[in-house]
Amino acid sequence: MTDQTTPQPLDPDTVNAIVRDMDDPRYPTRITVYCDHCGVQSTGEYLVREGMTSRERLGVARKHLVENEGWEHTADGDDFCPTHAGAQQ
Repeated sequence: MTDQTTPQPLDPDTVNAIVRDMDDPRYPTRITVYCDHCGVQSTGEYLVREGMTSRERLGVARKHLVENEGWEHTADGDDFCPTHAGAQQ
């Protein structure tokens, strides 16, 4: 089984396994993050838990994008695509 704290995009087989497991508290949701410089967007399916706030769900997507896709998320709350990551300094 996958580490439940590691955000990751979901493939159809994973989604089906989660939906069939009635004891799994996670559910898939589609989240989009926008680059605050150019407006490019990254949309993916992520596992979240019931009771997570909108900000916490967005954090799941941001964490995945920063750790795996070259995005940058600043302390001010801005998001930058790989093309613009690091350019805001």
